[in-house]
Amino acid sequence: MNMHKMEQKETINIHYGVAENGKLLATQGNHKEALMHYREALRMCQNQPGADIFFQHYSLCAMESLELMGAYTEVIEFCNKCINFLDSKTGLKNNQVFLKFKASLYERKGIQYMYLQQNNNAIECFKEAQSSIEKKYLPLCVDLMNWLMRGYSISNKQINDLQKKHSYFTVRKDNINKQITVEIPKMNNPF
Repeated sequence: MNMHKMEQKETINIHYGVAENGKLLATQGNHKEALMHYREALRMCQNQPGADIFFQHYSLCAMESLELMGAYTEVIEFCNKCINFLDSKTGLKNNQVFLKFKASLYERKGIQYMYLQQNNNAIECFKEAQSSIEKKYLPLCVDLMNWLMRGYSISNKQINDLQKKHSYFTVRKDNINKQITVEIPKMNNPF
């Protein structure tokens, strides 16, 4: 492989390293810095082949950091933007990968409403998630919906415990490739 092609390949794949560093920061509790890395990775991959898959993954990572920061309203807005984006892609209407992603967005949105104690909105989101994909892909959604429909009082800790049980979180220490992490440069103010 000639030097130009190697440089081009490294440039194309650098967003992986930026996102992996964001994950590392998130697992250390530095969600603000992680969000900057995810945002940069999203920007970098926009024109890459397979950008929709990168968009999906990096968006989930960003939403997790926002959720863990308690920015529930921002996550709902992020979910709405992602859902609108998916709805604008006419070729994806029957694509199972994107239907699952869309259902997971409704599930995530419903969870944020639960954290905000807006259970009626949560129920509507869970119903939307379940209507768009087979329930077997959404065990967390099914469990939370059952609790809500029975009128249970659900604490944030119970929600979080159930999220962990169902492997809700994408960003975990066991799935970070530390060998490829790339730090985004700090902006220096010349003034």
